[in-house]
Amino acid sequence: MVWRGSTIDPMADTAASAVLEAFEEARGAGLPSVDCYRAGVDAWRRTHPDQSAEYAAKQAVAVILAVKVSLRVEE
Repeated sequence: MVWRGSTIDPMADTAASAVLEAFEEARGAGLPSVDCYRAGVDAWRRTHPDQSAEYAAKQAVAVILAVKVSLRVEE
């Protein structure tokens, strides 16, 4: 059996808004990027304490990147 990763949309999870709020609060406080992401992960883990740290981190970062990152292709 091959594990292919989650097909669950982390943005649809109830923790998504808490993740984004924690990330933005940390950014507003002028914390380094790593601490901003860590704040988002911590928010996810508070909502889902039963999930592994690795899975929670992947889900929280997916939420942050989905909202905060945009790619521009210059021609």
